[in-house]
Amino acid sequence: MAADALTTIPEFSATGGIRLAPGQSSIPVTKRLLKVIDSYPVQRLRRIRQLSLADRVYPSATHTRFAHALGVYGNILAYLRQLHRFPEFADQYDEKDYLAIMLAGLLHDLGHYPCSHQLDHLDEFPEHELLTVGLLKGDLVLKGENLAELIWSEFQLEPDRIAALLGPAAELEPRLKLLKQIIDSPLDADKCDYLIRDSFFCGIEQSSGFDRERFITNLVPSYERPVLCVHEKGLVSAERFQLSRYWMYRSVYWSHTVRSFITMLSSACRYFQPGSIEPGEAWNRQLLGYNDHNFMEWLHERVSAPGRELIEMAYLRRRPYKRVYTVAFNHEPRTYDRLQQKKRRRPVTDWFIQWAARKGVTLEDHHLIWDVPPIYKTSSWETFPIKLANGIERPIHQESPVIEALGPAFQQGVRKIRLFCHPRLSELLEAYPQERPHLQEFLT
Repeated sequence: MAADALTTIPEFSATGGIRLAPGQSSIPVTKRLLKVIDSYPVQRLRRIRQLSLADRVYPSATHTRFAHALGVYGNILAYLRQLHRFPEFADQYDEKDYLAIMLAGLLHDLGHYPCSHQLDHLDEFPEHELLTVGLLKGDLVLKGENLAELIWSEFQLEPDRIAALLGPAAELEPRLKLLKQIIDSPLDADKCDYLIRDSFFCGIEQSSGFDRERFITNLVPSYERPVLCVHEKGLVSAERFQLSRYWMYRSVYWSHTVRSFITMLSSACRYFQPGSIEPGEAWNRQLLGYNDHNFMEWLHERVSAPGRELIEMAYLRRRPYKRVYTVAFNHEPRTYDRLQQKKRRRPVTDWFIQWAARKGVTLEDHHLIWDVPPIYKTSSWETFPIKLANGIERPIHQESPVIEALGPAFQQGVRKIRLFCHPRLSELLEAYPQERPHLQEFLT
């Protein structure tokens, strides 16, 4: 690059900072960056919890997407300082490119609304990524604040450059694909923040066990393709990074109780009253105006009685549905594949309703709800290359038995389809294991 961005971009030499725990002493900021941080589209993230309903299981998990956004931004500064040491990286970019990835990190979660990760696969709810792009480009304006105009006035940076780094990698030229790896890859600054932050606030000590500083200082660009690698000196920190991901998925993200609450919420949305939602720009702005609490109040008013019961149990009373039936891919791959199809699940639901009726218990449809992990979430375990001292790059699982074992262990932990049942039926459920062989005969 023509000039050294680490000296020409003032954010790299800023002395003022925002205190942020855990793992970082402070995030350096400038006046122009503070104007973006203090804008309404960013400040609204203070009212959106990072882990939505996980606080029903881990009561201290009330940290917000705002703190996460600052943490990712701080990580990106550290990533750029490290990668800028390599001419094959630094020579590809100018100051605008560095600013674009810095702001992409700060603003990558801009379009999140309450429980968006749990709801944006439903037809009634927009994908949060599309809302992020709309806010960045100025197509979506909140409270009269046009973020695109603010970014241009303070940074003289086209918002399209930021949005491109948050869009599909396939649409980018190779040098930008490498830059995008900083915010979206198996080694990205996003994971480097949320793994530490989520584990800290959930109290999962194992998952905060990777050394953030040592991990970042061993990141190197690949010579062979536009990806990030870890130098072999950082193998142990890379192993701990991957172990943290595994532990958090097993303990928090895919915990059966957390999944129960999430499934209750998404199931409640099957009961929207007619006319409750009119998709479009007004609905998008309405969603982005909610916080976690008033969104649940709104939702409670817009669904019929079965939906209200689910919301009250999940949000007001903390009464999770119980597991009645679990199919793990590693134990029953054929049954697991069959139950991916909705038409295959309905007969199983009917079987349970009839079985309960024979026991003298009447079940309604909303008393039985399915949790089926999306295929894209469970089909693979992301890994990355490791660069050996001689410059050769190899897949990390070929150099680490720990990483090699994690792939199957991850899939074993998350590739589970569960049928949850109303908790008042717990006594009935105790009798179910004796009936399981009959259900297996039915499925086959």
